[in-house]
Amino acid sequence: MSPPGASVNSASASRWRRGLAAVSDYLPALPLALTRQTLRSQVNRAEMMLIESKARAAGMSVGNCVRSLLGLPERTAGRPTRVQMEAEQDHAWQVLQSPGVDPAPFFPGDESWLDEYK
Repeated sequence: MSPPGASVNSASASRWRRGLAAVSDYLPALPLALTRQTLRSQVNRAEMMLIESKARAAGMSVGNCVRSLLGLPERTAGRPTRVQMEAEQDHAWQVLQSPGVDPAPFFPGDESWLDEYK
């Protein structure tokens, strides 16, 4: 006997995988080092208002304000250009090298994946 809700969870996971497969048909495959990861942090309302006011004062989105506070490069909204992807690739390469990790396994042998970006 399965636990209550197991079929719902299985069904929603299946729908999610189908949706992900459909989206991936339109997006070029990124090297492992450039795949997006979500970083979450809990803040109370007063802290969030402070972050939002700092972002507004700097003329930035909240996401880019937090990225800059963490010492990470800003990202533009929308599809990045080839130049932006090359810069991000160079940055990821340096980040991986800094603690002594060999970056090569995280990138394909050629740069044909960049052809999707204009």
